Amino acid sequence: MSIFRKTTTTAPTLTSPAAPSAAPGISLTKGASAGISLSKTDPTVQITAHLDWDGGSASRRARGADLELYVLYVPKADVRTSRDTVNNAVYYRNLGSLDDAPYILHHGDSLVPGRETATLVRPDQQGYALICAYSAVGNGVGSFKEYGAKAIVTDGRGQTVTVPLYDNNRHAYWVAIALVDFTGDGARITQVEKYSRPGSEARPVLYTDGSVAMDAGPVEFK
Repeated sequence: MSIFRKTTTTAPTLTSPAAPSAAPGISLTKGASAGISLSKTDPTVQITAHLDWDGGSASRRARGADLELYVLYVPKADVRTSRDTVNNAVYYRNLGSLDDAPYILHHGDSLVPGRETATLVRPDQQGYALICAYSAVGNGVGSFKEYGAKAIVTDGRGQTVTVPLYDNNRHAYWVAIALVDFTGDGARITQVEKYSRPGSEARPVLYTDGSVAMDAGPVEFK
């Protein structure tokens, strides 16, 4: 199992003090799903995934709230009915690309409450994408719900799905928030909300069949 240590990063640092407001749309209840219709042959189609967090209360913000957006992905070519491991991830240390595979781009690391964003293009080449959040060790004890974290998925054309968190799990460094399934006609977003074991820094795993396991991937440390 590889261990990451943050030393340098090529990602630009974002300093926005607050997350932008989400566009109107669907807000998922726990375990629910919703679809976004899209054309897989339209080269201008893109899906944008945001991790938004406001830091919570004033006292919570004062203690720190550095969260990280991860997009774990299975390309269309790797989708299987079997449960195989791929361990693909776009995040602050592996920004990805829109011009080449994986056709997913992370737009930069925010060290303060605000927003981190990833864009997904070429839906005809996508299989599954899992939107995850990691809480830096320096944040100390605190739940993703306390930080005001949520995922927002939009097609930029008026279709928006917001995925809030409902559980106040204060000892998890990881949460798998939402699964985006491109294997059908459009993109189906399902609220996942699975948390890592207390103290575990092993990131989630997205398998080739679209299933998710917590505490089964490489270890993160920030």
